[in-house]
Amino acid sequence: MIGDDGHPDDRAIRQAATEQVKRIVAVDGEPPTATEAIKGFVSAYIFQLGLVELQDQIINGTLDGNEAVVRERVLRGWIDAKVRGLDVDASPALSANALHQAAAGLAQRAIRVLRAR
Repeated sequence: MIGDDGHPDDRAIRQAATEQVKRIVAVDGEPPTATEAIKGFVSAYIFQLGLVELQDQIINGTLDGNEAVVRERVLRGWIDAKVRGLDVDASPALSANALHQAAAGLAQRAIRVLRAR
């Protein structure tokens, strides 16, 4: 999942991991379950990848800043809905490959949604 150092995808995964760790350690009450933590990371990662796509569209001149803000909000809601319904069992049997496949599939769909608008 991690790309070349300095690559936007690498920054996206690092940012998502950092955000999720902060959420876990900053909680006052009960920490999230393993499933909640995994879903939180997947959500943050896909959102960060979406931001990379939106930045590329702005740089390429195919998207203006106002529309990017609208798409960012739509993306956040879309991701939350999809990840909430994601069937992730955080048991020891959960394979890294299965998690990667689920996250990659959602990320690809999110990018298609952003490019289609």
